[in-house]
Parts: sequence; C-alpha cells; structure tokens
Amino acid sequence: DWLDWMLPGAWDVEHNKMHHYYLSEDTDPDLVERNFAMLHTMPLPSFVKYASMLFWMFTWKATYYSPNTFKELEHSRKNTFAVRYWPQSRPKTEPLTVFDFAYLPFLHVLRGDFKGALFWPVFFIQWLLVVIPMMVFVVLPAAVPSAVGVTGLWPFALEWQRAALKTLVFSVAADLLSNAHSFVIVACNHSGEDLYRYSTSCKAYSAEWFLRCSYSSVNFETGNDFVDIFYGWLNYQIEHHMFPDMTPLQYRKLQPLVKSVCKKHGVQYIQQNGFWRTWKMLRCAVGDDKMVQCDAILPPKADDKKKAAAEVVREGATGN
Repeated sequence: DWLDWMLPGAWDVEHNKMHHYYLSEDTDPDLVERNFAMLHTMPLPSFVKYASMLFWMFTWKATYYSPNTFKELEHSRKNTFAVRYWPQSRPKTEPLTVFDFAYLPFLHVLRGDFKGALFWPVFFIQWLLVVIPMMVFVVLPAAVPSAVGVTGLWPFALEWQRAALKTLVFSVAADLLSNAHSFVIVACNHSGEDLYRYSTSCKAYSAEWFLRCSYSSVNFETGNDFVDIFYGWLNYQIEHHMFPDMTPLQYRKLQPLVKSVCKKHGVQYIQQNGFWRTWKMLRCAVGDDKMVQCDAILPPKADDKKKAAAEVVREGATGN
C-alpha cells in the first residue's frame, strides 16, 4: 500500500478500518461510484468525462487520497477541530478533494453560513501543514544542483540551472507515473458493473461479510513474482479483504483454495486483467455503468449454500 502524500495514521483509519470493514457501503470512503456521483450528472460529452479521469489518475494521491484520509483521521479522534466544528450541511461520508477547500467556503457564504465558510480555510491549513514536507520531497532533488551551483562549485559542463530544471521535471513526472500506477492497482478492484454495493452494514467476519469480500472485490492475475510485484501484491484483493492480517505470500498460497471453494458453492469470484478492470471502473466513474445495488448478499433467511461456502473459506484459512 502507498503511504506517500498522507500520514500513515490517516491511511490506517481510512483503509484498514473504514474501507475494510464497510466495504462498498455508503460509509466506505473508497466507493468510486459514489465519489464520482457529481460527474454522472454533469451535462458534458462522454469523451470529456473520460478525459477528466486522466487528471485524477495522475494526481489522485495528492488531490483526493491525501485530504480525504486526513479528514477520516481527524473524525476518528476525540475533540479535534473537525469533530467540533464540522459543518452540518456537509455529510461526513462525502469525499474531500483539494478543490473542495476553494469551493466549499463560497458555497457556505451563499447559504449565509459564515461559520461554515470559515471552517474550510482553517481545515485546509491543518492539512497543508501535513503535506508540505511531502511536497518538499518532490522538489528536493532539484535543490541539490541549485545549491551547488549558487556556491559556484558546480563541476559539470551542463549549466546548473538546466540540471535543476531537468531534475525537477523528472521528479514531478515520476510522481505522476507513481500516481497512475497506484491508481490502476488500488482504485480498480472494487468497482464495476459486475460488483455489488450495499445499503446495509454487516458484522465483521460473519458469513455475509465474507461473501461481500468476494462479491465486491476483484483479483487480477496472480501466482508468480513478476505479476505480484507489478501489482504490489494488491492482485489478491478478495483474499486480502477476507483475511487482512495475512502476509502477501500467504495470499498467494491461499488464493487457489478460496477460488475453488467459491466455484464449488456458486459464489461469485472474479479474476481479470488490471487494465480491463480499470476500464470497467472508469465506466462506473463517469456513469455509463452502475454497480449492482442491494441490501445484502444473504437475505434474512440465509441461503444455506452460500452461507456454507463462506464458513468453509473461513474455517479452511484459519484452521478451525
């Protein structure tokens, strides 16, 4: 998982707690279809909507994941500024992007809510103080030739100014590519017209919970070091959600068992190429496709076959 542009503690709250235990519910902060709901209703040509997703793909850690994880962290703590003064008109489950810091104060002013308008600049400064050190690391490589050049000690034929500029360009480009790579392997394995989202919550490690891990997650290619390293071991997403405390190598060993049990009992288990899943996620993000909406996988009187499958997966992996 990726900790740059955000505090490790913020990522722990947003990912390990909120996302894992409220998967594809409205309280899941990583629910792509809900997060891009505004894009669905915009009167824009389809190609413009898809083109706009390129921006998020190459910047998402800084523009979305960082402020949103910070928001979740502040709400998880007692008596923080966000907990005490969060505007009532803004649902806590709404995603928070860097653009909201500029947009929301004006919205509150138009509503006559001046207290709410003042909240966002203060909260923005709190977030900015967290990410400034991370921004420095993006531009820091360019500071080396600049510092040496200013002192007159630059020993190379290439002017230090050009060296600093090239270094900055490559550093920014590397961060953009890192964003795109992580977007493909992180944002795409819980979104698509073949995956489910829920209007109700469920108890962790119950039969319903295990089934949701499979019905709302997708695996990519698996089984060898090349693909596992390329996908950052996030290609075992179904197993990762069922047993979040296992090591990556354990997921590789467990994956064939989970897949065979799901197949035997008729439980959905999707495994597809990551780039294909990126396309399916994009279709949900722009509103061309919709996820399957339901209250739960198991009805009040649980389907015995599916419940048995969930119990077999749990017991087989834990040894109980």
